[in-house]
Amino acid sequence: MKLSFLGKAYEASMPPVESSDTGEKVTFLGRHSAVKKYTVTQRQQPPEEFTFLGRRYTR
Repeated sequence: MKLSFLGKAYEASMPPVESSDTGEKVTFLGRHSAVKKYTVTQRQQPPEEFTFLGRRYTR
């Protein structure tokens, strides 16, 4: 997915989300629902370079 913020374009990566049923049932506002547990895999951020007051920084 291509996005832009403050004139800088970047590519957004969506980490996969896994869900598993816990077997629990809940009721909220008269509606019944099953409870799920979500797991998001961690992703490595690419290095970024910044320039502030003429000095370059890398994060």
